[in-house]
Amino acid sequence: MGVIKRMKLNVIHEFPEELLHVDVKDVHNVLGGPTLIHLKGKRDEALFVSTLLHANEITSFLVLQKLINELKGKELYRDLIIFIGNTYAAAEGMRHLPGQADFNRIWEPGDTPEKKMAMDVMTYAKEQNLFASIDIHNNSGKNPFYACINVVDPKFLDLAANFGDHIVYFTKPHNVQSMAFSKICPSTTIEAGLPGDPRGIQQAFEFVLKVFNSATIPKGTRQDSGDLYHTIARIKVSEKARVDFDDNKNSDSDFSFVSNIDSRNFQIIPKGSHMGYGKDIRLLRVVDNMGVDITDDFIELKGDEVLTKRLFIPSMFTKDTYIMKEDCLGYIMETITPNF
Repeated sequence: MGVIKRMKLNVIHEFPEELLHVDVKDVHNVLGGPTLIHLKGKRDEALFVSTLLHANEITSFLVLQKLINELKGKELYRDLIIFIGNTYAAAEGMRHLPGQADFNRIWEPGDTPEKKMAMDVMTYAKEQNLFASIDIHNNSGKNPFYACINVVDPKFLDLAANFGDHIVYFTKPHNVQSMAFSKICPSTTIEAGLPGDPRGIQQAFEFVLKVFNSATIPKGTRQDSGDLYHTIARIKVSEKARVDFDDNKNSDSDFSFVSNIDSRNFQIIPKGSHMGYGKDIRLLRVVDNMGVDITDDFIELKGDEVLTKRLFIPSMFTKDTYIMKEDCLGYIMETITPNF
């Protein structure tokens, strides 16, 4: 399937029965493209649920199937608006097609087919009475289940805390779905572990169902003040870099990272920690939220060893080299305490 030059948003008002039984790779055969499904309920305060923005993160669609099966034959407590995103890439089992925009980096005005489609979604959403927005994702590395918010506000924190103890506040990337929807209702992105993890599917399903059936956003319970994290930077790996995870100082790769790098997510990484071996630090950069290179503050190449220069907490460290080079190796976080 080639690059999509035109992209029409489908809007329907019944959930296609066929979607309850198909594999995610067959969603495009049913829908033919990005689709909004608006199901009416007793209350017009709609819950917006976004799925398949990254089309290889299949938990979102499996949660959707589970949710609709649960609600089937019942009068809905409130309106439910479902966005099924990149059906084109889902058919190929890919995050997005080659040459196609990332569907979770298109939520801003622009001239590309993807951005125009996203603005059509936003236009429709703004005409509704939105209760909350939930965008469901997976990680490519080992992480605890966690939720993300883009506004430090009690309603946003309560919404996120109903999914799990770990909450990440971020403002970059700025053009993600949750950021756009944060302007019109409480929103969160949930990260439900690796794609298809049954535990992640169940936890995400229970979370969505609880929020959907609640008159107000349920009061969240957070364990302590140290479970709110703020993303302050990303670790970028050059597209030219050869990478492995053998922790081998004699490797032919430009970087030979430790084999368990993704197991360090949400763990405190002390100053002086060994991250692997490397040949050229210029191929590994740390960039803050303003796009400023702050590599020298965080990592160094001492001889051929990659070492941390200060304490930090990582998230989304991945061993998927495609995602690493397209997006980042991972994020750097610090803990924060809300001032309310």
